[in-house]
Amino acid sequence: MYNYTLVESDTAFREFLKGAKSSLALDFEGEFNLHIYGEHLCLIQIFDRTHYFLIDPFKVSAPLLKGFFSDKGIEKIMFDCSSDASLIRHQYGVQLEGVYDLRVGAQLLGYNGNLSGLITKFLHKEPEGGKRSKQTSNWLRRPLKRQLIEYAPSDVEHLFDLKEALEKELERVGLGEKNRQGQVGVALPKGAKREGWEKINGYRYLSNKEKVFLKHFFLARDTLAQELNLPPFKVLDKQRLLGLAK
Repeated sequence: MYNYTLVESDTAFREFLKGAKSSLALDFEGEFNLHIYGEHLCLIQIFDRTHYFLIDPFKVSAPLLKGFFSDKGIEKIMFDCSSDASLIRHQYGVQLEGVYDLRVGAQLLGYNGNLSGLITKFLHKEPEGGKRSKQTSNWLRRPLKRQLIEYAPSDVEHLFDLKEALEKELERVGLGEKNRQGQVGVALPKGAKREGWEKINGYRYLSNKEKVFLKHFFLARDTLAQELNLPPFKVLDKQRLLGLAK
């Protein structure tokens, strides 16, 4: 059982900020076109090495959250921040700043797996189980199920210890400076943005004419999904779109 505080108002969030430390372990739970249309931030998990905070972004105003996300003075220790940073840009229109991404150092050391494996490899601990099932849970629902609330802190529990373990090993093998360089702008978007239809498996094998058809079928499906507030795959799955284009 974790000792955590639920932050469910602007007043409570201001109190959290007032006492916030300069370095925090951070993770998000979101909705990514699984239960309704679109991408939505649903929960913010924070650990300051002594206490856990679970922040409800549905009950804290956007300006306060945007100020926190873009605060370069608060180090935000994360693992594989790319999708989380993209979500913040898309929903709040700000850049996630102050990020220290553990994945950078892990990859320099030859590790390309997930967070659970990283915890096992470098801390020799077995992380909380059930990550896959929790990722498919409906984090939009309020009140959140108790088992989700009790599970959520596990994502940030080991991030401080992992940072120390990784940095120690990186210095030992002479990769400390390369890791520090890799942390600069780590949450910025990488490369040109690819459109949704371009990400469909098999797109690159289509003719130019078929690619045009796929684009317009994709956009039509997206418009209908938005009107119905449904995940696009529940309107028409990607393979059906590909088949129509062909």
